[in-house]
Amino acid sequence: MLENKTILLGVCGCTPAGRAVDIATSLRSLGAEVKIIPTKNALNFVTPLMLQRASANPIQIDQFDSPVIWDRTYQSWTLDGDLLLIAPASADMLGKLANGIADDLLSTNVLSFEGPKLIAMNMSPMLYRNAAVQRNVQQLAVDGYYFIDNHDSTNPCRMPSVDDVVNEIVDYFHDRD
Repeated sequence: MLENKTILLGVCGCTPAGRAVDIATSLRSLGAEVKIIPTKNALNFVTPLMLQRASANPIQIDQFDSPVIWDRTYQSWTLDGDLLLIAPASADMLGKLANGIADDLLSTNVLSFEGPKLIAMNMSPMLYRNAAVQRNVQQLAVDGYYFIDNHDSTNPCRMPSVDDVVNEIVDYFHDRD
């Protein structure tokens, strides 16, 4: 289903960050190559080893660390990816992206990526209702980011299920192939 597709998976520091392992595993089982870019805060919820094992690829956390494979542009992943997914996406990351702030490896790669960008956000309802967060969500939608629906009208800011996220990616490629 996803053979010859490379999915870039950004992981932010939120409670469901561990679901990134399940998302990567599911995408790989469908034939995709998965490359994970976690934020430093994501590693408070999931370990680098778990992410590496799920993706079968090395991960890099800090854009100024020496990479496993040298890339002088530091953005080869953005050139190779077919789709970029951030799951879970924090309010902090939404704010950075909506305002063009590239101050870590994930935000730099997301802003550099020219392909489709999907977001599976996760935050508290109070944070989600904040006017600034709503402006950021609206701006990202205008900028062409696609938000994956969690099908929960009472709590639209909760991260969608792993199946919903994976199905959204499969549907995206099915509609374009």
